[in-house]
Amino acid sequence: MALINVTNIPSDRVPFIDERTGLMSRAWYRFFFQLFNLTGSGTNPISLSDLQVGPPPLTLEEASAAIVIPDFDTTPSQNGLLADVDVLQSEINGIQSAPPPFTIDEITSIINGGYLNPPFGITLTGSPFTYQNTATYTVDVLVGGSIGGVTNLEFSRNGSTWFGTGSFYGQITLSPNDYIRITYTSAPTVTGIPR
Repeated sequence: MALINVTNIPSDRVPFIDERTGLMSRAWYRFFFQLFNLTGSGTNPISLSDLQVGPPPLTLEEASAAIVIPDFDTTPSQNGLLADVDVLQSEINGIQSAPPPFTIDEITSIINGGYLNPPFGITLTGSPFTYQNTATYTVDVLVGGSIGGVTNLEFSRNGSTWFGTGSFYGQITLSPNDYIRITYTSAPTVTGIPR
């Protein structure tokens, strides 16, 4: 199968005449050459005069006769109006006059400021402590406590390459499967906040 050379129309920023050569620019030449090839490379039996001939002229009567307008009754009927009223009445009946009841998850979400999962405490098991966000959503981890208790706070995407956060306390955002490692001398307070 032969490859087709697809050449789009050049951008309006491409000049038609190349300023260096004074000839047609390469982009425009390729465009017209592709049109020439697509129209038969000069071997098309249709002549230029055939292309310039339009449809035969029609008189106003011939054009009017060519347009077919279907016959239908535009006056409303009693049965049609009653059917329309029935459709509208069924649509009105389908509209609930009271909002749908909330689920317990939606109520919990409203209580928690719009989030379905409330903040939770993270219990440290020893220094250094590593926490992985195993949830399917982002969790902010707040590390707080007495100054001087945390000696290192690190972040990792894979649990093996660690990056220092540059701080000992504060908020670290963990995407799903991210890790945080906390090294401490006195245990800080660590809280997870789902997003």
